[in-house]
Parts: sequence; structure tokens; C-alpha cells
Amino acid sequence: MNRSFQEEALFETQFWMQVLGDHSRFIHDSLAPSEKERITKSQQFITVFDRLLDSTREPLQPNQMTTIIQKGRTAAEQLRKLKLDIIKNQLVGKVKISLSPSFINHMVNELEEWLRVSSFLVEGKNVPYTHALHHHLIWLLDAAGHAGGIVSNLDRVEKELIQKSEKFVKEWEEFYLKAVEMVGFLRTSQYEFPALSRFNNDVEIEMKIFKGFLEELEEMELNKEILGVLTPLMADHMAREECYYLIKLAQATKETNPHNCDPTKPRVQE
Repeated sequence: MNRSFQEEALFETQFWMQVLGDHSRFIHDSLAPSEKERITKSQQFITVFDRLLDSTREPLQPNQMTTIIQKGRTAAEQLRKLKLDIIKNQLVGKVKISLSPSFINHMVNELEEWLRVSSFLVEGKNVPYTHALHHHLIWLLDAAGHAGGIVSNLDRVEKELIQKSEKFVKEWEEFYLKAVEMVGFLRTSQYEFPALSRFNNDVEIEMKIFKGFLEELEEMELNKEILGVLTPLMADHMAREECYYLIKLAQATKETNPHNCDPTKPRVQE
């Protein structure tokens, strides 16, 4: 394995193990006390993903990295089953959890991106660059969900923050619809065109603003300056994902610039 592969494998695994550990925490903390079996399962996932993440922060031999990736894939496949089981039961009112079906569905989308990425890494291959629209479809919908989640978790008296968040919801949903249409244009085999270049640039500019907003929310939450139930971890998690999106966009396009944020930085401790 060459150095570039090792760096990519470490970057992707650290990012995704922490994200999936976050997902496990969100599920665990939002389940009703009566959901004992699912609470136990989610706690087990927290432990598994935390251990895998900790393992990546120690000196590793190439074969050890491959083992961690494989374990991360196996755990993710099991977590996917739990998420889908929760959604299935939510749809017929048979589970008590405060996360919405759409929020959990977005977490499934993210998990499946890890399974796609890791399918290359586990074979010792670099992940091929994917078209910018692939990333837009995953992360724009996710960003809209993030902004919507902020709205629902803020106290209603936080009018200014709610208005800002609602504005982001509208923008991300509009961007997402535009991305869906542009995916259809790729059937012409024209993979680059001026309107797409402008779109990529517009998304980058707005995502930088949104990421800054999330970081402000995280800081205010840590200082107990916001009324509501939004946690510092939720804001931190969202900001790390937007950072990852910006990095992937920069890799896929000529219009956007590399970013110096670090989506693998340790999660905030509340």
C-alpha cells in the first residue's frame, strides 16, 4: 500500500467511525426508556465505533488498517439494520423515539456512503473520485435536514436563530432540487458545463456560511447561551459533515477550493 492510500484510508475511517458513533449516540439518547432492547443495541454500537475510532489514532500497520475497515463495515451493516428497523416501526407507530423518520433516513444515506467508500478501501484501493452531483445528492438533503433539526430543537423565543435556520432549509432544499435535475442532464454524457460550475461555486459559498453558523451554535451551546434542546454534539457533528462535503466537492471540481477544516477532529465533549 502506498502512502496516499494509507492517508486516504485513515482519513475516511476516522471520519466515518466518529460519524457512526455520533449516530449511535443520537439514537440512544432519543429512545424512550421503555425501548430497552434498542437502547442496549445502540449502546453496543457506541462502544464498537468508539473502539474502532480509538484504534485508528494509534500507530498502525497496513494490515491492521484493513482489519479496522472490515470491522467498521460489519458494524455499519448491523447499524443499518437497526436504523431501518426503527424507521419501519415508526411508520406504523410501534417505536417510541424522538428522532423523525426523515432524520434517521438521512443517517442511513450517510452510512451507505461509508459502505460505498469502504468497499474500495477494504480491497486496498483508493476511492475513485465521484462526480460532484453524487456528493450534492447526499449532503444537500442532509444539510436541509440539519437546518430543519435546528429549527425544531430551538426554543420558540430564539426567533433570530430560527429565522436563519429556516432560510438555510429553504436554500438547501432548492439546491437539492436543482441537483436532482442536473443529474438527469448527465445522461447526455456532458459531465461538465457552465451552469454546473456556477452551481458548485454557489453551493460552496453557502456551505461555508452554514458551517460558520453551526460552529457559532456549538459555541453558544457549550456556553449555555441558547434556549432549546440542541446539543453541542449535534452542532459539532453537523459542522464536521459539512466540512467533509466541502472537501469532497473540492476534490471533484475545478470551481471549488481546498478547505483547511478537519472533519476528523475529535468530537466535542459536553
